[in-house]
Amino acid sequence: MMRCPLCRSAAHIRTSRYITEQTKEAYYQCTNLDCSCAFKTLESIIKVIKRDTCMY
Repeated sequence: MMRCPLCRSAAHIRTSRYITEQTKEAYYQCTNLDCSCAFKTLESIIKVIKRDTCMY
């Protein structure tokens, strides 16, 4: 969940796609019906904090 940049209400992902293995582009929609702002984000992995035994 992300907050709306205009009214600060909760916003939910409508659709998303991976740009690279570590970067995702997401389109959000504000849940406040009076606002209904739509916006796009880029989400990236910047650091692995802990690595357990992994399949990859």
